[in-house]
Amino acid sequence: MKRYHYFSAAAAVLVLLSGCKEGAGPSNEIIFDDTVKKVNAEAVRAEGSDVAKAEMIDTNGERIGTVTFHEKDKAVLAEAVFQTGIPQGFHGFHIHETGTCEPDAAGGAFSTAGSHYNPDGGTHGEHAGDMPVIYGLGDGSAYMYTALDKIDARRLANEQRAVIVHSASDNYANIPDRYQSNDQQQPGPDEETLSTGDSGNRISCGVIKSK
Repeated sequence: MKRYHYFSAAAAVLVLLSGCKEGAGPSNEIIFDDTVKKVNAEAVRAEGSDVAKAEMIDTNGERIGTVTFHEKDKAVLAEAVFQTGIPQGFHGFHIHETGTCEPDAAGGAFSTAGSHYNPDGGTHGEHAGDMPVIYGLGDGSAYMYTALDKIDARRLANEQRAVIVHSASDNYANIPDRYQSNDQQQPGPDEETLSTGDSGNRISCGVIKSK
């Protein structure tokens, strides 16, 4: 049975219902299966429209999942589905400025996707391309459904951007001044933290294309 990670009320309701079988005792196990995924996907498509999609590949060039963007009122709904390839734990998850995904790029896997999508020139945590971290389960699968309001889905579909999953979690440059960086003479986040959130290497990439 596939297991998925959800950030939605529909998933929570289904989990509660699954624990209410007659004669069944309480269980600490939370299972997100294909039924929950289907309910969430149908809710997204019923309320919005598919606008853009990224086919995600790993550093071997193998397809491991998709990220789809939907329009909904004043927001964009992003739905990420990975069948495999995401190590257990939290991972930085961003839109990058260049729609190029080269696993064997000279500067490192997917380095040609450039920096985070950042048309307003802010620091990390304020980039238009900053999204919530994605959580990988023990079997390598991952699922996330979130709302964004700093991007326009139709514009994104035609600008040749990329989606990147990183090897490490994202601190969103949230380094209090009481911490001292080894690379500078003042407290707080250093330059790398302010630009990337210390998310590490790039482990998956997908070019965003119009649906």
